Amino acid sequence: MFFVSSISQRPVGRRSIVTVFYLLAIGSGFMRTFSVAFDVVALNTIISDPLAFGFMSQWTSFLVTLILLFALSIPRNRKTKRRALGYNLDPDFGRISALPKRPTLYLLLSGLFAGVSTFFYYNLASNTDASVVLPYGQLVIVYLLLGDLLAEKDTPTVIEIQSIFSVLIGVLLIGVTPGGFDITTLLIVLIPMNISSALYTYYQRKTKRYEIQPGLRVDSLNMRLWSLLFLNISFSAISLPLMGVTTWATIAGSFGELFWIMVGSSVATFLSMIMYVRALGRGSMSVVNSLSAISVVLGLPVTLLGNLLIPGAFGSLTSDGFLWTLKIFGIGLVIIGIIALQAADVRSLVIIKVKPLTEDILPALFDIKGVEKAAALAGQYDYMLSIKSRSLSKTRTGILKKVQAIPGVESVQTLIILKDYR
Repeated sequence: MFFVSSISQRPVGRRSIVTVFYLLAIGSGFMRTFSVAFDVVALNTIISDPLAFGFMSQWTSFLVTLILLFALSIPRNRKTKRRALGYNLDPDFGRISALPKRPTLYLLLSGLFAGVSTFFYYNLASNTDASVVLPYGQLVIVYLLLGDLLAEKDTPTVIEIQSIFSVLIGVLLIGVTPGGFDITTLLIVLIPMNISSALYTYYQRKTKRYEIQPGLRVDSLNMRLWSLLFLNISFSAISLPLMGVTTWATIAGSFGELFWIMVGSSVATFLSMIMYVRALGRGSMSVVNSLSAISVVLGLPVTLLGNLLIPGAFGSLTSDGFLWTLKIFGIGLVIIGIIALQAADVRSLVIIKVKPLTEDILPALFDIKGVEKAAALAGQYDYMLSIKSRSLSKTRTGILKKVQAIPGVESVQTLIILKDYR
């Protein structure tokens, strides 16, 4: 038995759609942990110039991604059908190719914003350890949740407010140092780094949900290639004016020693972004980022175990027991905030009847924020939606009103799910 994707109705595997979504989002966090670990090791053991390493690492990543996509474009026979090897990573992938004008524009914008956040990421990674870099990156959850609230023009629920403060305070506690909070680092994270990351996520999601033709959405593999190209151009435009003769000498002298570390980071980042973008195509931005925040939990053990194997490679660690208590408590707060946000979701089924001679509105229904799956029906009703929101009032004001506003919709019936098995 095969389950189908929300728009394309193409087989995607034997696991349930919900299971695949969670595997993708959490798997993205795991792979991000490995990617950050590679970068931190390189900056702490081989090269101290973040601009030199960032420039080398980003363009190496582009070449690795290009090689991987050429390899994944190789066709093979699969149950009497000829599919590319990359089909296993994303069923929408056929071969390496250019994208239509609109998704290319989305990727251009996401790449520009990603270049800004990447520039500050390398500077942050060169001055701290993995247990701080990983949690700081998850502050973007707060921005995405606030963005969702502003887009919905609705007041936040008590649980949403609690989740925001829990994540925010938890991340700040994780980032505390023996001298207190590093104000410069916090300002970098709170303003340019995570605002850019939030905008990057927004445009990546718009790209992934774009339907190239009936039954085919933009695939995450080509998305990764083109967004990385635009990212590198943006990153280089920021970095090159700051790179002097010394920086280029550092690049020439350390490239060979760093090559395999950069390749390892590139492959980990490639897999992380493929899973992340596919998850964005299935769920809301804040939920995907909260699930991928498993990297917050992994940051501390990776830093501890890594320094046991390679002393000093994962950043300097404090021996202050009180600071470690604060860090552990902060991780707990982040996890509580994420779980509370997930537990507050309300799931519903909506069945829709349209007026006679109404054109197909399936794509318009699926494009409504909060709709996880849209299906056309035969029988008394014409369409069924599976929707998720963070309260019943948001289901009514943020989703059902948009459904009723679509031309041709005659009646809408909502069924609240009390318990389900997945």
